[in-house]
Amino acid sequence: MDLAFLKKITLFKELANKELEFFASKLKLVKFKQGELIIKENEIGDEMYILYQGEVNISKKMSMIDEQEKIDKTFICLDASMHVFFGEVGILGEQKRTANCQAKTDCQLYSINHKIFMAICNEQPQIGFKVMHEISLQLSRLLEKTNQDVLKLTTALIYALKG
Repeated sequence: MDLAFLKKITLFKELANKELEFFASKLKLVKFKQGELIIKENEIGDEMYILYQGEVNISKKMSMIDEQEKIDKTFICLDASMHVFFGEVGILGEQKRTANCQAKTDCQLYSINHKIFMAICNEQPQIGFKVMHEISLQLSRLLEKTNQDVLKLTTALIYALKG
């Protein structure tokens, strides 16, 4: 387990070294080949991932005007040097996935599922609280960004319809 790498992940910024070691011992290293789907939009999932090596694309299916045609639009490209985690809603329990995540290159990720995370929370509540707090902050930032994007799109639509 690469503890030096994990220390750079914001999810773990409040954990002491021993707490990080404990949490890291519960992570599983998983590998995906280039082009493989890691998360599928609208499917139920219960895992969160930390990108350790490689690059991934985050995309969503976009409905076109006739509602029959859908295109996959990449919104974010993540690489391991960004020290990111994703799929955090899954760790809260079995949740519908909000986007696709596909390996852009061969990837290695650390994963943890809801059941293991809840066992950590029961065994070491202070660790669970600190990690849950960081997940809450991440979700809050994403919600704020989404609200800003909706406002921009609504404003653009109003101007487009006016003239």
